[in-house]
Amino acid sequence: MPTAAKLVGAILFFGIGWVAAGFVLDTFPEEMAATYFPLTIGLIGVWQGWMVAGGNAGGGIGASVGQGARTSVQMAFFGILLFALREMFRRSSNLRYDSPGEAVIATLELFRDYFLQSLTIPIWGTLLIGGMIAGALVEIASKLWK
Repeated sequence: MPTAAKLVGAILFFGIGWVAAGFVLDTFPEEMAATYFPLTIGLIGVWQGWMVAGGNAGGGIGASVGQGARTSVQMAFFGILLFALREMFRRSSNLRYDSPGEAVIATLELFRDYFLQSLTIPIWGTLLIGGMIAGALVEIASKLWK
């Protein structure tokens, strides 16, 4: 059921995802395709903001700050996973893997590489601090428009 907290969560986490994706673009090598990267991460933020932050609103400011951080971490996890899978499928279309197991292992290696590449202060600072602030705002919206 749509609520004000879910709407506020979706909008705020779209913005957080968009800004964090902009910082991630700075870490990409020149040859890496980044088509629709900020939009994709922003849409993952909409999904997570609606389902996690907005769906769990109403437990108090402290709990919502934690839910905001959780939402940001999940947003990063799904974004990294999505782009690791995308790269694996791109490589598999060029017949780089001999078996499905090799493709799965390559996906896990890509996930690890992308995660390590994302470990910078601007990216995770935006995600965690922005997520905690957004979580608090979602809680305020929940109380304000009940």
